[in-house]
Amino acid sequence: MKRPKNPVQHIAHVPRRAWRQLLRAAVVLQTAKNLLVVTAHPDDECLFFSPSILGVLDRRKREMTGGLLVMSTGNNYGLGETRRQELQGSCKVLGINAARCTALDHPELQDNPKVWWNTTLIEDIVREHVETWKVDAIITFDEGGVSGHINHRAVSAAVRHYAATDPKAPVTFTLTTTALLRKYTFLGDLPLTALPFAWRILSALSYPATMADAKTTPQALVANTWQRYLRTREAFAQHASQYTWDRHLYMIVSRYVWFNDLKRVERPGSS
Repeated sequence: MKRPKNPVQHIAHVPRRAWRQLLRAAVVLQTAKNLLVVTAHPDDECLFFSPSILGVLDRRKREMTGGLLVMSTGNNYGLGETRRQELQGSCKVLGINAARCTALDHPELQDNPKVWWNTTLIEDIVREHVETWKVDAIITFDEGGVSGHINHRAVSAAVRHYAATDPKAPVTFTLTTTALLRKYTFLGDLPLTALPFAWRILSALSYPATMADAKTTPQALVANTWQRYLRTREAFAQHASQYTWDRHLYMIVSRYVWFNDLKRVERPGSS
């Protein structure tokens, strides 16, 4: 059988130390020991966050434990228990600790595209898991929720408020929402997204990674390799109840399965 062409081959031409410098924009993600990704529904981790999950966990397999906290089972169509089981398979493929792969079934946090969730409740839940799992880095949605889903935006509002107001909250990054046209451009949006990181790429090309600036900055860019993209597809294949034809197309053309740009939630008064 003829081997399929690698559509991200040109990414591989960028030296590995350059990609390390992109992630170093959020140096805390490289040094964290317990990462927590907070989402709204099972399959969000594949549809939106896989470049971040794989990009961070693969670099520190032995030193970092990955966790996924999903605020609902996605029971809008009565498939909650099925989707919860599917989530376990996805976590296994993505390298997320099985004991920290959790989908909640709280009566106030049921999957519903018309209901704004209780953000105070979400905050309390996230805080509890942070303390129990000793989380030192969080990744979640930004205020747009990527797709605009009201549950996504409620999760974002809660986690961002927690990160900005609780002195004990770990460093938190949000996934940038883009306009619809940019969202479905495959890798076409990568050059535009990478512009704020251009100086880091250039410095990485010019100097050894150990000499480059490692100062923590508010942004990070993490791109999937071809192998990680295939793992993303494998992880989403575990969500068999959600694998419709349009989702198959999404897994090809959406920028979010190829790369993530993250922004740090700043605490008022912090430098």
